Amino acid sequence: MPQPDGLNRRALIGWGAATVAALPVCAMAAADTPQATFDAYRDLINRHDFDLLEERVMSDHPVFVFANKRHDGLDATRAAFMHTWSILPDEIYSMNDEKWLFVAQDHAACTFTYAYRGTMADGRALSGGGQGLNIFTLTPKGWRLSFEQLTPDT
Repeated sequence: MPQPDGLNRRALIGWGAATVAALPVCAMAAADTPQATFDAYRDLINRHDFDLLEERVMSDHPVFVFANKRHDGLDATRAAFMHTWSILPDEIYSMNDEKWLFVAQDHAACTFTYAYRGTMADGRALSGGGQGLNIFTLTPKGWRLSFEQLTPDT
């Protein structure tokens, strides 16, 4: 579906839907591998609860890059997520087809495809997708998401 005039999905960084509030507890356990962190992120993002994302998967200083906008640090990333969730409160976000580029002792990276769909406050539907890149870092808290970049479908 085309995007409404003036809206750039990656600038909104919309995520998830509240419809998955009953995720199993195992999805929220501390991540001991990059894959476990990726899976937890993919499962938890649709709860629209940034505190939970921060607690379970985010590094202490994440960087998220969408289109031409960079969100550097927890405060900026939180603000971007909250803004998106205010625009698409019922958004469902999915991450699929992850391909691990490398997994080293303290860093790992994967690419994936993403898709989103939701309803804006005025009732218009918004959907789309593209390619993503995640970088994970091993911290004292376990593996954490330290960088994400989304690009549109080509």
